[in-house]
Order: sequence, then structure tokens, then C-alpha cells
Amino acid sequence: MSIHLEQEVAGYSARRMRLASAITDYADWLDRQHGIDAERTLRLADTASALRRDKLVVAFVAEFSRGKTELINALFFADHGQRLLPSDAGRTTMCPTELFASEDEPPSLSLLPIETRRRSESLARLKHQPIEWSRVLLDPADPRQLQESLKKLTETKTIPAAEAVELGLWDSEDASERHQLRADGTVEVPAWRYALVNFPHPLLQAGLTILDTPGLNALGAEPELTLSVIPNAHAVIYLLATDSGVTRSDLEIWQKYVHRHANYHVAVLNKIDMLWDELKSDAEVQAMIERQAEETARVLKLPRSRVFAVSAQKALSAAIRGDAAVRARSGIESLEYLLAHQVIPARRDMLFNAVNREVNALLDESRVDLAARLKQCSDELILLTQLSGKNRELIEQTRATLQKEKDAYDATAERFRTTRRMVQGQGEQLLAQLSDETLDGILKAGRAALEDSWTTRGLTNGIRELSDGMGKRLQQATQLSDNMLAALEKAYARFHRHHRLPKMQAPRLDLSAYRNRLDVLIRETEVFCTDPANLLLEKRFMIRRFYAGLAEEARQAFKLARAEAERWLRIALDPLMTRIREHKHFLDARLANLQRILENMGTLHGRMAQIKEEINQLRQDKAELVRIAGDLAA
Repeated sequence: MSIHLEQEVAGYSARRMRLASAITDYADWLDRQHGIDAERTLRLADTASALRRDKLVVAFVAEFSRGKTELINALFFADHGQRLLPSDAGRTTMCPTELFASEDEPPSLSLLPIETRRRSESLARLKHQPIEWSRVLLDPADPRQLQESLKKLTETKTIPAAEAVELGLWDSEDASERHQLRADGTVEVPAWRYALVNFPHPLLQAGLTILDTPGLNALGAEPELTLSVIPNAHAVIYLLATDSGVTRSDLEIWQKYVHRHANYHVAVLNKIDMLWDELKSDAEVQAMIERQAEETARVLKLPRSRVFAVSAQKALSAAIRGDAAVRARSGIESLEYLLAHQVIPARRDMLFNAVNREVNALLDESRVDLAARLKQCSDELILLTQLSGKNRELIEQTRATLQKEKDAYDATAERFRTTRRMVQGQGEQLLAQLSDETLDGILKAGRAALEDSWTTRGLTNGIRELSDGMGKRLQQATQLSDNMLAALEKAYARFHRHHRLPKMQAPRLDLSAYRNRLDVLIRETEVFCTDPANLLLEKRFMIRRFYAGLAEEARQAFKLARAEAERWLRIALDPLMTRIREHKHFLDARLANLQRILENMGTLHGRMAQIKEEINQLRQDKAELVRIAGDLAA
């Protein structure tokens, strides 16, 4: 494993944890302040928790026999001293395999039986149903036990052809698959649908998750992989064989499942050692490799800088033997450099920018609140200093003036309560547009379009029903939020104009990302429906699975849209309510203090001393806030 790659992943993890700790410190700081509410603390706790759980997902995609699993071994597990994942000839992973590290459970291999494909639950839901998985405990200290246990990833089973068709794993009408039919009417299929490997490796413990996906047939059989898993990966490494170049099936996988979906994708020409020739000079061999890389870039429509030529097998064996020269010749180091200096920094920046946008809004609010409280204390101290030595009548006049100010403020606040009740009512309407019940109704309408005939035409109608229904609800939610925001800003402007409260500009609710995701789902459906392989037959099983995947993606988008709306409602109302409440508290406190001074003139200097202590504490709070803000920006 490259020291740079290890350092970058470790650095990424360390910065995540520092940022999460700084957010926790900020939540504790807020808890010590007056007027903090549980909602704001919960938001920060959720953000810190999400940071600690965040994973950097790198997916490896290829047709069978491209050396994908060997490349995973070479990149990440060479220091293990053996192949962690089975990648011998004829022994390769047969199902999508997810490698990660979790301290909540012991090291283990969890396998989902292939028979679960008969059911409608998504992979995401099944991951939360432990009873459905076959589990094997792993002993990282026992290489032989580890190797034997992980061989289960290569297991297959023979089942009747009719059952294979029902599971969507074999198509008798596909000429390229007919040879798989045995004389006894059975076909060989993977024994497992999905595998989870919880393994305590330093890179995985630092937050890396590796996804090893099998070939074209398996990708097509699991729409969830192509609709959500691969698109949500932070990088996709696509493998081809140097000796064969871009084959027809390679190009099909690239165009269908990688090129249009992945956030960051590169192509890797593996097995360059097959071009190593002792009868040719190093320059001639390198020229052949370069020509193949340039042709691959042309066919895949990629920049040449996104095509890498490696020998995963030589890289792995060289690392195990400690042969630095062969390892350098294998080309693995440039791929490690890409992961360390482009993929990881890009994910880090994206994540931290998103977190900072969330937290910085609260920080700005805290700075404004602190400044307002400091000014209020200073103004009161100045007033009491001016009253020191004055007679009771002047103090009474001051109290009467302040009482008028408070009465006027209370009148404005009462008008705002009416606005707030209206906004809260509209907020409930907004959330109702994005409720689970609303989505269930939309999904029911979409599914009704499929009931008469499981055809590609029915699928198109179903997804359009789904898209139209969701798009309409998202648009209505956006319109309601715009109306609410206008009412809030108008009401708050009165506080600014009449009572000198700081100006506030609440953000608008932006649900465009979820509308865009719906558009992507529509395009995916169009591609599925225009694929000749799907036009020839009804393929009821595949259409049912595809629609189930679309529905799951739609449900996730709706869930995230609702969470965004709930977050926006808090952001829009919280700052207003906090400032209005704190200003009322300030006016009440000043009136009470003046009343006590009137009742006992001797308390005036005691109150002045108390205010000075409050100012000193506020300055300490400000210094700590500056320190926390610095930690968040580091």
C-alpha cells in the first residue's frame, strides 16, 4: 500500500474527526448560552454524527476476468502478505462485495442468499435485516481461516433453468447465454446476491469503503447497483484487459453503468505484463502500452490522463516480495497517486464545504447574538453610570421611557405571533406535500400503470406517473416556502425598523437537487425502455425489479427532500424566534433592574458590578467561539 495513499486516507479521517469534535464543542458552547433550544443542538449533533460515520466509497467495475479483484488486493491489501479476496484463475467474486470496517460488530463475512431476489425488498432495506444473511466470523490473525472463509464469495449453485429465469439470472432467448444450459435443464448461478465484509484494515477503519462489482449480467440483474450504489460512489475504477482492449461487453458496461452515472471515473488497462517481451526494448513495450491507452481513451471518450495501464498481479506479488523495481514497472503507483491526490481531496472538500455551509450559518447567528448581548450590556452599563448619583425622579423617568419601549415591542411581537401561527400552518402543509402517505399514494398510482401488462410501455407510464406526482408535490412545497419566507421577512422587517434588531436574510428552500434526481430517473427509464434486449420481450421479472429500484430511489429522494424542508423550517424560524425572545428578555431584565434600583438606590452600584462580570463572561464566550470557528475552518 502506497504510503501517500495511506497518509491521505488517514489524514482525511483525522480531519473528519477534528471537524466533528469542533462541532460537538460548538454544541456544548451553545448549551451554555441563554436561549438555546433543543432543535439547534440536535442539528449539530446529527451533523457531527454524520461526519463520524462518513465513508469514502470507491467502486470497482468490470466485466468478468479483467483482474478487478486482484487490483483491489494490490491497491489496498498488499501489506496483508497474501490475497485477501479470492482472485485466482477460475476463482473470483461472483456477487457484489462491499468491504468496510465497523467497530460495532466483530470481523465477519455476511452473505445474502440469491433467493432473496424473488422478493421486492431493496438491498438497502435488506442490509437492516440481519436474519436474512448468512454470517461467518473472520479471524484476521489466522490467514488460512481468512482465506478459506472468503472463498465463499466465489460460490455458485445449479438451479433449474425456469427458476433462473424467474430470478432474472438467465434468459433463454439470449443467444449469448444459451450455452449455459446444461443437459439436465439446469444453469449455474451465483450462490449469493450480495456480500458484506467487515474487516479491521487501517484504510477501512479510516473510512474507506470498497465496492467490488461483478460483470455485465450481475449489474443488469441488480438495478439498485446502477440506480444508486454506483452513482453514489465517490470514484469508479473501470477495468479492461490490455490484451483485448475495449470489447463489446466492456463498452456496454461503460456506456450503461459508468460513464453517465459516476461522479469521478477512470479506466484502468490491466494485465500490461502480457505485453512485456524480453525480445523488445522497454521503449518498444512502453510504446505498445501507450498506443493501447490512447485507443482506449478515444473509444471511451475519456481524457488520456484518465486512462491508466497497470499489472495488478505483478504489483501485488512485487509488494509481497518487496521488489520495488517490479512494483514501479507495474504502473500501480500512478493509480495510487490519483486516489491519494485527486479522489480523496475532492471528496474531502465536497464534504467539508457542505458541513461548513450548515454550521457557518449557525456561527454567524451566534456572532450576531453575542454582539447584540455585548451591546445591550454596554448600553445598560452606560445608562446606570449616567444615573449614578442622580435622584429617584430621573430614574423613574428612565424606567417609564423603557416601559413604553417594551410595550411597543410587545405589540410588534404580538403581531408577529399571528404571522408565526400562519407560517407554522403553512409549514405543516409543506411537510404534508412530502409525507410518506403522499408518496405512498404517488407510488400506488405509478404501480397501477403496470398492473395490466408488465411491458416496457407500462414501465414508462409508471415512472412518468411517479415523476409527475413527485414533481408536482416538490413544486407545491417550494411555492409554499416562498410564500412563508416573504411573510417572515416582512414581519421581521418591522422589528428591524421599529426596534433596531439586526437584519436577517433567511435562505430559500431549494429542492432542485431532488427534481434533478427525478429527471435522471426518467432518463434511466428511457434508456432501459429503448434497449433492444428489453424491447423484444416483456421480461416481467426484470421490469418488476427495475421499477422496484426506481421506486426505492424515488422514496429516498422524497425522504431527503422532506428532511431538507424540515431543516429549512428550523433555519427560517429559529433565528427570528431566538432574537425576538432574547430582546424581550433583555427589556424585561432592564425594567426589573431599574425597579429594584428604585426600591433600593443602594443596589445601583451592585448592578453595575454585575453587568461588568457579564461583559467579561461574554468576552470569554466570544474568544472561545473564535477558537471553535478556527477549528472548524482548519
